[in-house]
Amino acid sequence: MMIRLLLSVCLALTASPAQAEDNADTIIATAQKVQRIESAIQQIEMVLVSKNGARRHRSFEMKTKRIDGLNATYVRFSKPTDVAGTQLIVLERSGKSDEQILYLPALKRTNRIAGRAKKGAFMGSDFSYEDFDFSDDPKATHTLISSNDTTWVIDTKPGPESSYGRIRSTVSKSDHLPRQVEFFDAKDHAKKLLTIQQTATQNGAVLPTHSVMKNLNRGTSTELKVTEWQLNLPPDEIPNETFTIGFLERNG
Repeated sequence: MMIRLLLSVCLALTASPAQAEDNADTIIATAQKVQRIESAIQQIEMVLVSKNGARRHRSFEMKTKRIDGLNATYVRFSKPTDVAGTQLIVLERSGKSDEQILYLPALKRTNRIAGRAKKGAFMGSDFSYEDFDFSDDPKATHTLISSNDTTWVIDTKPGPESSYGRIRSTVSKSDHLPRQVEFFDAKDHAKKLLTIQQTATQNGAVLPTHSVMKNLNRGTSTELKVTEWQLNLPPDEIPNETFTIGFLERNG
């Protein structure tokens, strides 16, 4: 759902507020499909914060690119040493669920993330693998709960395969990014809370640079800080081969 706005590249609505306010489906569909940025490279710091406040730091690079109109993402961890070389690719597939492939250097092999595995924690963080999906579940339904001068509040009921029973997104009308996303379980108990702390603007595109995901059940949280970024690079700067199993195995 809206999490992809934080983890890939910056999506932006092109419809005017008057058009987008017609219904939630219009807002969601436009945010997912209209993309000002064709490619990006981001350097990201991940901070895992335990219940008692202990902090563990991880660093990774994220490359994103539009290939034949579909999104592709490549992630490679560089620090600390126990996760260095771990890689993930996420490929949007038209009319199908996303393909996610994880490379673990200790095993020197790739593993497809599918089914129940998508509900698991990504690299020990408060993000799950399903949070990385680009594709919207065709069985999901969206409802516009409220609207004011500055925000839309949208409730999404995912399909039966999701670990979430409901997702509530508060979307800013000024830059068309979600400022807060609340995740609820099947019993409608609050499960996780995502907030955008800081953003940066480049050539009219808005990039979330500091976001925090809180696990409300465990009392843990995960911070993502974008420390460097390059947007709209020349096509050969990120070869299409980057998003293949062969590339993962050669660069583990």
